Amino acid sequence: MNAFSQSLPTASDGVATASDPGVLLLHPPGIQDTDLTRCLAAFLVALRWDGGMDDLLGALPHAEPRPDLTDIRNALAGLGYPTRPMRLRRGRLDARLLPALLIRRDHPAAVLYHDVNGTALLFDGGTGETRACIPEGLSGRLYLTMAPAAPNPRESWLGALARRFIPNAPVLLGISALVTVFGLTMPIFTMLVFDLVVTSHRPEVLTLLVPGAVTGLLGEIGFRALRQRALARIGERLDRLVSSAVFGQIMVLPAALVERAGTAAQISRLRDFAAIRDVLTGSFALALLDLPFTLLVLGLLLVLGGWIALVPILSAFAFILLFLASRGAVRRAINTASQAGQARDVLGIELLDAHRSLKLAGAEGRWAEAYAAAAARAALASARAAALSSRVTATAQVIVTLSGLSAMTLGVIAVLAGGMSAGALIAGMMLIWRVLAPMQTAFLMLSRWEQTRASIRQVDGMMSLEGERPAATRRRLAAPEHGDIVFQRVSLRYLPTAEPVLAGASFAIRHGELIAVTGSGGSGKSTLLRLVAGLYRPQSGVVRIGGHDVRAFDPTVLRRAVAYVPQSPDLLYGTIAQNLRLGLPSASDEDLHRACAEAHVLQAVEALPEGMATRLGDNATAGLPRSVLVRLCLARALLRNAPVLLLDEPVAGLDDDCAEAFAAVIASRRGRSTILMTTHRPSHVRLADRVLRIADGLVEEVPPAVAGRAASAAPPLLRMPVFQPPGRPT
Repeated sequence: MNAFSQSLPTASDGVATASDPGVLLLHPPGIQDTDLTRCLAAFLVALRWDGGMDDLLGALPHAEPRPDLTDIRNALAGLGYPTRPMRLRRGRLDARLLPALLIRRDHPAAVLYHDVNGTALLFDGGTGETRACIPEGLSGRLYLTMAPAAPNPRESWLGALARRFIPNAPVLLGISALVTVFGLTMPIFTMLVFDLVVTSHRPEVLTLLVPGAVTGLLGEIGFRALRQRALARIGERLDRLVSSAVFGQIMVLPAALVERAGTAAQISRLRDFAAIRDVLTGSFALALLDLPFTLLVLGLLLVLGGWIALVPILSAFAFILLFLASRGAVRRAINTASQAGQARDVLGIELLDAHRSLKLAGAEGRWAEAYAAAAARAALASARAAALSSRVTATAQVIVTLSGLSAMTLGVIAVLAGGMSAGALIAGMMLIWRVLAPMQTAFLMLSRWEQTRASIRQVDGMMSLEGERPAATRRRLAAPEHGDIVFQRVSLRYLPTAEPVLAGASFAIRHGELIAVTGSGGSGKSTLLRLVAGLYRPQSGVVRIGGHDVRAFDPTVLRRAVAYVPQSPDLLYGTIAQNLRLGLPSASDEDLHRACAEAHVLQAVEALPEGMATRLGDNATAGLPRSVLVRLCLARALLRNAPVLLLDEPVAGLDDDCAEAFAAVIASRRGRSTILMTTHRPSHVRLADRVLRIADGLVEEVPPAVAGRAASAAPPLLRMPVFQPPGRPT
C-alpha cells in the first residue's frame, strides 16, 4: 500500500486530525512541513491518486525545501493534475468541481472535498484538522483540476499552448479599445484649443477642456500600464510553461538522442523560445492589439481631414511591399548568422569541457586561435545580418517620414482651400503618427518573422519527438524484484553508418551474480550497462530483466530496480542529503547515514562543518576529494537497495584505499543484488563470479583468472580527446 492509498475522513467521522489513522499523510523527507505541503498530500488523497512518495518527491523541485504555491501547482501538473484558478465568491460553488485547493487571505491553505454522501468537508493545512463546512460561507481563490485537452494531430505544440491563452484575448482587446478611445482625447483637445480658444479668443472654454484632457491622458496611461502588466503576466506564464516543458521533454528523450545532439544544441533549443516570447508579449503584440482599432482612428481622421486619411493606407501597402522584397535576403542572412553563432557556441563548450586535456597537450594557443576564427565568422555573419536589417529599418523610417510629409502637405492644401481648420490639421497629424507608429513596429517585428518561424519549428520539432516510452503504450508493470538479466542477440550502433558496438550479443546472468565486464577503451563496456538500465535501445535483439523486456517497463519504474554508479561523479546543486535522495526520494535521515556508512564515506561527511547539509554544486564540489564524491555516488546507489547494481569503472584513477572500500561494498552486496561492473583492476576482476569481455562488438565469457592476468599485463592507457580544428577563414 502506498502513502496515498488511504482515504480522507467522511462526515460521519466528525472532526479528525492529521494524527488519526484515516487521515495519516506521510511527511516527505527533505521537505518542510507547511500548510501547502500538507494540502498537496491531502489533495492527492482526495483525487485517489495511485502513486507513491517517490513519485511525489520526483515532481517537487530539487533543492527547494519549502515549495510555494507555484511549485505545488507544477507538481500537480507533473503528476497529471493540471489546475486552473477560479475566484470563489460566497454562495457560488458547484460541488461537482471538488476536490479543490483553497487559498484564502490570512488563512492557511485548505482542501475542499466531499464525502460519498455529498457533504462538503474542509481539510485545514495549518492545523491538519478536517471538518464539515458550508461552502457558501467561504471565499478566496480555488485551484481546480482540469482534464488535459485532447491533442490535435494537426496542431503544433506551441499552437496548442497558445490556445490556452485565447480567453485572455477579449480582455486585452477591450483594454486596447479603451487605450485608443482615451488616446483620442489629446488630438481632439488640441483641435478645440486652436479652433475655439486661440482663433475665437474664448479663454473660458479652456477651463472646461483641461479637466477632460487630463482625464483622458490619465486614462490612457492607466490602461496602457494595465495592458503591459497583463502581457507581462502572460510572458511569465509562457516562460514557466515552455521552459519546464522543453526541459522536461529533453529529460524524457532517449539518452542516445540527447547525447548525440550535444550540450550546445540543447542549450540552443532552450534559448529558441526567447525570440518567440518577444513576439507574443513584446512590442509586436502591442502593435497587433492596436491595429484593429486603427479603423476608429482612420474614421476620425476621415472626418477631420478627408483625403488625408489615405496616407496611412498607402503607407500600409508600402510596408507590405518592402516586407515581400526584403524577406528572402533577411531570412538567408539571419540563418547564416544563426548557424555561425551555433558553431561558435558548440566549439566553445567542447573546449571548456576539454580544457584540462588541452593544457596537458600544450594546445591552448592553437585552439584559442580556432575559437577566435569561429568567433570571427560568427561576428561577420552577424554584422552582415545587422547591416541588412539596418537598411530595411532605415527604409521603413523613410516610409514613415514621407507619409508624415505627405499628410502635412495634403493638410496644408486642405486648410488653404478651406476644407479643414488649422486645429483639425494639427489633430490630424497627431492621429497620423498614432496610426503609423504601430504599423512601423509591426513591420519591424515581421522582418524577424523568419527567425521566429525557425524557432517555432525547432521547439515544435523537439516536442513532437517520441520519448523513451509513449504515454499511450506504457504498460503498468511493477519494477522487477529479481536481477536476472538476459541479452538475446542484441545489436547496437551509435549511428546508422558506424560500426556496431555490440553485434548479436547473447548471454544470461542469474540473480545475485557478480559479473566483471572488461575490454579495451571504447569497446562498449559502458554501453552494455546503459542497455541494462534502459538508457539505450538496441537496434535488434531483446534485453530482459526479471523475465520482461526492458521496453515493457515505464522507464521510471525500471530505473527504480537499477542502481547506477557512473565513471565520473555527477552531483547536482544542493546539499549532500538532497543529492543522496536522488537515489531514493523517500529515504529518511537514518537511511542516508546507513548508506554512507556502507559506502565508507560517513566519516568524511560528518567531518564537514555542516555534515549532510553541506552544499554541493557551483565551486563547492571542487573542494571535496574525488574519492569522497565517488563514494557519495556509491552511497546514493546503495540507498535504493535495487536488485541490479551497475558500477561503471567508479574507482578509475583513485587510490587503493578507495578501491578497497568498493571491494568491501561489492563483497557485502554479493548474492543480494546482481552486480555488473566494468573494470580494469585485476583485484576487482578476481572478485567476479564470471567475466564478460567485449571486443569488436562481440561479447565472450572468459575465466576470471585469465581475465585478471590480462588486465594486470595491459594497464589502461591514458585516453585524451583528439580534436580536428576547423579550417581558418580565407
